[in-house]
Amino acid sequence: MAAVSPAPNRWLFGPIPDLLLGCGLLYAAVFLVFVLAGPQLRGLGLAVPLALAVLLFSIPHYGATLLRVYERREDRRSYRIFSVWATALVVGLFLGGVSDALVASLLVTLYLTWSPWHYTGQNYGLAVMFLRRRGVDLPPHYKRWVYASFLLSFLLTATVMHSAVAPGYDPLAYAGKQVIFLPLGIPATIANVMVAVIGCAYLAATAVAGVLLLRGNRFGDIAPVAALALTQALWFSAPFVVRYFGWHTGLEPIDQMSAIRDYTLMVALGHAIQYLWVTSYYAHAAERWRGYGNFWLKALAGGSAVWVLPLPFIALPLIGGHSVDAGMGLLLAAVVNIHHFILDGAIWKLRNTRIANVLIRSGDGEGASSVDSPWMRRAVWAVAGVGLLLSVMEFYELRIAYPAALRQQEWARAGAILDRLAWVGLDRGNRRARVGVGFEKSGDLATAAHHYARSAELRPRAIVWKALGSVEERQEHWNEAVAAYEAALALDPDEPWVFHGRLADIARRRGDCADAIARYRGALRLRPESRRYANDLAWALATCPDAERREPEESVRLAEQARDSAEEPSAHVLDTLAAAYASAGRFEEAVSTARRAVELADASGDDALVQDIGSKLDLYRSGRAFVEEPSIHGG
Repeated sequence: MAAVSPAPNRWLFGPIPDLLLGCGLLYAAVFLVFVLAGPQLRGLGLAVPLALAVLLFSIPHYGATLLRVYERREDRRSYRIFSVWATALVVGLFLGGVSDALVASLLVTLYLTWSPWHYTGQNYGLAVMFLRRRGVDLPPHYKRWVYASFLLSFLLTATVMHSAVAPGYDPLAYAGKQVIFLPLGIPATIANVMVAVIGCAYLAATAVAGVLLLRGNRFGDIAPVAALALTQALWFSAPFVVRYFGWHTGLEPIDQMSAIRDYTLMVALGHAIQYLWVTSYYAHAAERWRGYGNFWLKALAGGSAVWVLPLPFIALPLIGGHSVDAGMGLLLAAVVNIHHFILDGAIWKLRNTRIANVLIRSGDGEGASSVDSPWMRRAVWAVAGVGLLLSVMEFYELRIAYPAALRQQEWARAGAILDRLAWVGLDRGNRRARVGVGFEKSGDLATAAHHYARSAELRPRAIVWKALGSVEERQEHWNEAVAAYEAALALDPDEPWVFHGRLADIARRRGDCADAIARYRGALRLRPESRRYANDLAWALATCPDAERREPEESVRLAEQARDSAEEPSAHVLDTLAAAYASAGRFEEAVSTARRAVELADASGDDALVQDIGSKLDLYRSGRAFVEEPSIHGG
């Protein structure tokens, strides 16, 4: 195969921007900085800088593809099967995922599996582009070895992702179910062999490709390819293999990449910057080029539109009132990226004459374009402008205004920010819960309950339902408290006995002995060593107003068990034991036990408890047992 004639310029923008932005050496430099001072830099806080970088680079990189496909009428017609029909299919799948967690999970799995291949394919395509621009002889078997290096890197990544010990992706609660990554679960015995074999083949293919490319060529001719191979290794091969085998390299970005979101996000930013670098060069050859600033602004508006405009739509009550939380953010990320992958795979083909003319030979790849209707263009850009405004609003409200309100403990201001974001589907349950905690600490229980309820609606979690139940109970909203605790219990919380105990307390105070006793038994069954639940069950069995529900002998056994399990008996436990003795007709023991309880209460300075136990002591002296009357009436 004859060598390709080199382009007039071996670089697109020049050696420094091409190597840093296009070949990923900027990421390698950032990688080195974090190797030297990763914990210190993360300690300074990366949330705002990374969010700003996502807005400035990641969002526009999606818009750059939309410009390439939709801005010119000729391109819309050329890629109709992708610009119309494939897009319609993705939209349909998105709507299906909104209502079905399994569909959403399958889309998320497709996205996360395809994503490394999308990054890998871009690295490979740029490697071939640089070789051809330099006129490097690239026979088919040379090209196959280069391709094998990048392909095997992807296969290595995909094997680790789908192994039985795959890096975990945090599941998000979704309408009582989960939107999660669903790995194939390759058994460890098979995955171990696959990772080892593919890893060795990857190293061998990379070495062979390097040796072949150095034959008859200077290192400067293949330097961009070497940089891209290094980028591929830092992005995927190294961190995934390290995570799989549990190795510790001492290089924090590799050791922590799968566990710390910041590093994974920086890989995505590296890819986005690389994508903008090559697409802006291609767009420069367009007939209506108006500068890089204009291109970036249009890409930012287009990318913002696809990322934020679906959320106000699905936030409508008719659609389901969804927000970015409860798995919807993950689902939206999946469909936006899948759509991006489809379009990108269709339009960037170096064998396409127009693409090759620009990226390989630095020629003019665009012909004359027909003019779209002015009003239609204005309408489209007006919609994109709305998306851009919402993206800027989200960044300011969530990254600047909301954290400032939290720092200053201005809970009303923080709640108002979340209310505004809710109108456009950008509310989140964890942020609502944090505001609820603030209002609860400030004593505004009603507003705290509002935010806890909204948090539980967005992202149902047992801990939030528990907090809601607690503030409702403190306000004596008993029905609401019961509903919240039952919702928490239904989510299979880590400590279900806590909710059984809370529900039993309310039922006992309502006089519902059957429910109280059943729930205390359930709590004690889950925590048989608990003195509290043994004592509470003993009290309910001894003092229930329904005589048929009282079980004096079991009450005595449980109360004595609670007494004997403590180093020093408490006044409360002895109060229960005295009530149990009286219920069993053992009044002398009830009197002596109650007297000891009064002494302990008096020694602790609890005058109310002294008076309470004293009134029961009078009953026991007269040969009567204590029966608890309901203290909660109605709702």
